[in-house]
Amino acid sequence: MPLIENPITLTPKIKKSRGSVTMSFYDALRKVSQGKTITRISWGNKDYCLMKDGWLTIYTKGDFHSWIVNDGDMEGNDWVIAKELN
Repeated sequence: MPLIENPITLTPKIKKSRGSVTMSFYDALRKVSQGKTITRISWGNKDYCLMKDGWLTIYTKGDFHSWIVNDGDMEGNDWVIAKELN
């Protein structure tokens, strides 16, 4: 998987037929397994998560780290698909 060095933005619009833009952690995790990058609205658009080299990875504080999921992550319902800036 290529290294993502660009900042990200939240997915700008959701089509009405798709429903809500936010999702549960478990729905977001399914998106990661499909190759998507996810973030939480509460993270303020600076940290994000993805699969990198076969590991669930979080980009935070300017670097990639193995993501140790906690109960706050699992209980969150403000997950969204992140979109890379060009």
